[in-house]
Amino acid sequence: LDYAELEELANILVRYTIGFGLVEVLLSDEKIQDLVVNAPLGANPISIIHADYGECKTNVTPLPHEGESWATKLRLISGRPLDEANPVLDSDLTLPHARARVAALQRPLSPLGFSFAFRRHRDKSWTLPLFIKSKMLTPLAAGLISFLIDGARTILVAGTRSSGKTSLLGAMLIELARNNRIITSEDTLELPTAQLRSLGYDILSMKTRSVITGAESEIEASQAIRTALRLGDSALIVGEIRSTEALALWEAMRVGALAKVVAGTIHGDSPYSVFDRVVNDLKVPKTSFKATDIIMVANTITSPSGMERYRRLTEIAEVRKFWTDDPLLEKGFADLMTYNAKTDTIDATDVLFEGESEIIKSIGSRVKEWAGNWNAIWENIELRAKLKQAIVDASTKTNDPDLLEAGFVVKANDEFHKLSAIVADEVGFTDPKRVYSEWDSWLKSELKKRAKEGVE
Repeated sequence: LDYAELEELANILVRYTIGFGLVEVLLSDEKIQDLVVNAPLGANPISIIHADYGECKTNVTPLPHEGESWATKLRLISGRPLDEANPVLDSDLTLPHARARVAALQRPLSPLGFSFAFRRHRDKSWTLPLFIKSKMLTPLAAGLISFLIDGARTILVAGTRSSGKTSLLGAMLIELARNNRIITSEDTLELPTAQLRSLGYDILSMKTRSVITGAESEIEASQAIRTALRLGDSALIVGEIRSTEALALWEAMRVGALAKVVAGTIHGDSPYSVFDRVVNDLKVPKTSFKATDIIMVANTITSPSGMERYRRLTEIAEVRKFWTDDPLLEKGFADLMTYNAKTDTIDATDVLFEGESEIIKSIGSRVKEWAGNWNAIWENIELRAKLKQAIVDASTKTNDPDLLEAGFVVKANDEFHKLSAIVADEVGFTDPKRVYSEWDSWLKSELKKRAKEGVE
């Protein structure tokens, strides 16, 4: 045997002894999004959800001893219990060629024995240009999101399961300038914090107690949020708002303890369903809920046949402050953008076009050149949209998908912020035409460098 053959055999041996067997092989495919192993093991093949083909069954049927081995490894990796007293384990998993979130069930909750569900994360962070490319959102929606992030707003990303909430939250992190300190709080690590660190972000990850598992050795999410408030001025990102941490989070937002952007995901298919869950299920006072500025809703859109599903950003709404009891009846929600089924795009509403957004005007009131000048604010949002579209166009023209990835998008964002400051110093205001012209020159220069490096 030559060295390559020995290495291949060694990798197979490792995969089937200390690894997860054929699960690793399946999850190494970037197109596979979910992988499910149902009980009883040995009787059911592995099912997957494929990016191109939807729900599929494989010809792989794990045996009972493999499930027992996976359960043991997950206990060791996560430090969380999995036994009859704790029949659910929720954890993150890092494999040689994939990251995944995994849920494991056993008796008595799963009376037929072990069952597993793996949710594969994208190898790299999603970005707003990637979402434009996949038609989840439009350039204008990307520009608005970028503007809101820089405006240090409180943003909730709502949606149903598998709607792309966490992916969108990760893309929003890429929009934060790298001079921001970021604190993330998650019970299962899903956000692309490792990649953010590699890109030069100052980021602290906190892992909290799972609401489902309830491991006593871990810190409660509410305590983690209170700890974050003592760690200096930072953007706070909550992976998913589920339980008692909601009270601590909204209390901090209401009293203004968080000066930078606060963002997180929550289950819900509309702004009102988010209000209902936060106030009625999680017991956050209505007056505290008003500290929420923006609710974005991501949902899956189904084709007429029901065979195809697409992730779309379907709504961006602001939460207004002058209501008392019911924000739906008292017009406490104002849509800035809504989904148009005919065009399969999210379109701006009159509230956004006509400058009636209280949140956006509040952001503008803190900037000298924008105070009382809606046209200047709107031009900045349009400028950001134009930059995002230019990145997508450049990627298509040069056949270079890496331009859509976080590494290049962060560089493009840095250049935008730098040029905005330079132009403002030189001419007294952030002239959108000049900023775009100089940024476009920078983009062309970068494309030439990449082409030259590719040739060499």
